[in-house]
Amino acid sequence: MSASVVSSRSMTTRSAAVVAAAAAFLGSMFLGSAVARTFGQHLVRLDLLPAAASPFDACVAAVIAAVAWATVAWRLGLPGSYTHALLGGWLGGFLALGGPEVIQWRNAVLVMLGVMLTPFIGLVTAGIAIRGLYRAAREVSSRMIHSFRTAEVLMFAALSLAHGANAAQKSMALLVVAGLSLQTGGVPQSFVLPLWVRGVCSAAFAFGVLFGFTRTLKKMGFDIFRVEPLHSFTALAVSWGLVLGSTLVGLPLSPGQINSSSLLGVGAGHNPRAVRWDTVGELLANWFLTFPAAAVLAWVLVKLKC
Repeated sequence: MSASVVSSRSMTTRSAAVVAAAAAFLGSMFLGSAVARTFGQHLVRLDLLPAAASPFDACVAAVIAAVAWATVAWRLGLPGSYTHALLGGWLGGFLALGGPEVIQWRNAVLVMLGVMLTPFIGLVTAGIAIRGLYRAAREVSSRMIHSFRTAEVLMFAALSLAHGANAAQKSMALLVVAGLSLQTGGVPQSFVLPLWVRGVCSAAFAFGVLFGFTRTLKKMGFDIFRVEPLHSFTALAVSWGLVLGSTLVGLPLSPGQINSSSLLGVGAGHNPRAVRWDTVGELLANWFLTFPAAAVLAWVLVKLKC
């Protein structure tokens, strides 16, 4: 998320990390629960699980699968989508636990389509937006550059706010379902999001943002094309609109992938020849492999436990 604002030299790595972590904490605390309810209520039918089944097993398998895949991507410096991985692990784990009938397939397909399509919407929208800005101002003065740097930092904070709200709510849903299944000794009959769960997940996510983004920052900020403040502002603004809108309607998308695809769209709109397309190929491969890989891994883990 902080790649463009650092590579455009509008913020230092440390200041970007602090701003992103603080804004992510506030967003996850105060921007609703729609994404958590999508995960916890609208993707699987907990009431249709066998009496002997424990949702805790599927939750643990989903986390292990998501963390394993995200760690591989992080080690490679790729913007691995924890959302894609957790979504795949969530569905794969519950599929193994209760069979196809426990998956709300219509909702699951709609969510997966949304998760897969929004990066391409960001790419196209950002490419159009940067061309429009170029036509509106053929020559950007140094004064305007300074204004874009200020706007860029503000937009980065706004995107981090929406990022925290969307990303942390998935962990909230997982913790609630796992905790309720342990508390009741079986299948929980309701989904309630306690304040302490929101606080714990918000704090954990903020610390993760603060300490865990350096490798991906280099890949996204410096390995695709040379980013200037106007490019960064455009990518951040497009990403913010998509992430905030998705968060409010409950779509659990990947803010990191939205931002990276928007940055790619800006680069392509600026000069397609300046984009390092070999790096783009790595990113696309990671996007499409994440969901099925995590789903299969979680399915195997649940079956081994059973």
